[in-house]
Amino acid sequence: MVTPTTYILGDDPNTTHRLNACSFQQSAITTFSGHQYAGFYTSKLSLGPRQVTLARHDITKPTSPWQCLTFEDYQQTTDDGHNAISIGICAGDGTIHIAFDHHCDTLKYRVSRQGLAHDTSPTSWKPENFGPILSHLPGQSADLVNVTYPRFLPAGNELFFECRIGKAGAGSDILYRYDSKTAHSVPLGTYLIGTKCNPYPNGLSFHQGTNTLHVTWTNRHFIDYEGANDHTSTAHKAQAGPNGPENNEGLYHAYATNSGTTWHSSRRELVTTPSGLDSQDTRLQVKDIPRNSGIMNQEAQHVDVHGGIHVLNRESTTGQESWVHYHCPPDGDGDGGRWGFAPLPLIYPTPTGPRGKVVYCAKTDAVLFVLPSNTENEVIIARSRRDNVRADFRVVWRGVGFVGEPLVDEEALLEFDVLSIFMLKETEMGGRKIIVLQFDVDDLV
Repeated sequence: MVTPTTYILGDDPNTTHRLNACSFQQSAITTFSGHQYAGFYTSKLSLGPRQVTLARHDITKPTSPWQCLTFEDYQQTTDDGHNAISIGICAGDGTIHIAFDHHCDTLKYRVSRQGLAHDTSPTSWKPENFGPILSHLPGQSADLVNVTYPRFLPAGNELFFECRIGKAGAGSDILYRYDSKTAHSVPLGTYLIGTKCNPYPNGLSFHQGTNTLHVTWTNRHFIDYEGANDHTSTAHKAQAGPNGPENNEGLYHAYATNSGTTWHSSRRELVTTPSGLDSQDTRLQVKDIPRNSGIMNQEAQHVDVHGGIHVLNRESTTGQESWVHYHCPPDGDGDGGRWGFAPLPLIYPTPTGPRGKVVYCAKTDAVLFVLPSNTENEVIIARSRRDNVRADFRVVWRGVGFVGEPLVDEEALLEFDVLSIFMLKETEMGGRKIIVLQFDVDDLV
């Protein structure tokens, strides 16, 4: 049995809805220049408000302690699983960016002094090295409002920021590029537009070899409800709002060149318009999956070092709810026929249970699936071949007592052949610990 190194970062707050370990956090754990970073909420009192906490340690030294810093000047009080934390690091100027506590709210954003990510001395890791909370992006003056699901994506010396603007079922996604030379966020517009629906990205990925951005998504169609047109109504800010995953449909994909300004379909068709991408454009559809087919939103995507695209989601089109691996190999032939779809064998999710992750390990040439049980508090790691998941699918690790949705440090996997998983672990006293599980990929064979 493989035994991972386990790091305990703190106590998970005692909230009804999870604020840590949510699938849509991009990223809650990341690695830069040999140091691993994690962002999470902690609280001093069992039922008290929460504070934003950042931790880091030297990933090249497994026994190195984690340093934590906590921002005491902001109290997080909304018990809503949407209101998670995302962190991003810009290689160009060494700044660390944080966005936190949103569900259709005005932006809350902090950025560190330049060079902090390059300064790994213990004395540098303190709140004073971060600026105040901003309601706008760096270099912008207008407040960013109605924000949900902020995401960061490092891309060379730049850093992309993405989020939804609007409410569930009626939102669109915007994109900015942080320019390290000017320390300004450059608006790239409302790049993914929902019309009587909203796209739910599985993530945003950057492939360095081709300098391309990739996004895959499902659409959630808007169903009218009482109060939908009442601007004072907060029904859309509920943990489970009036427009649910039963209204999700389809799998879509687009990729961008020219630093996120020129978008194409999987068939290499130019699909950029002056107003952005229509999220229901049939040219972008990878698979037609009707509503009420058991699709979850914001499950997982990954672009491997070869340029292949991997998506993990679930559907019940075969009569049984199954996790499905959707894969488009690199250097497609241009006719859109290269996408393949394969349900994962032996392991079955529920329609709305915790979501998993998919990544590719170049060292072992394997696709790795990190899957939380939807019926028991356990998590498994399975591996398979890159080109045919059913041909060599097997479980290589199983752990019990875990809750939440696993988050994977893709940078650590790519640079150090380490599979780091951010999750929650139940305690004997009924609480939860925030943990990082770390595996050597050579053990997962």
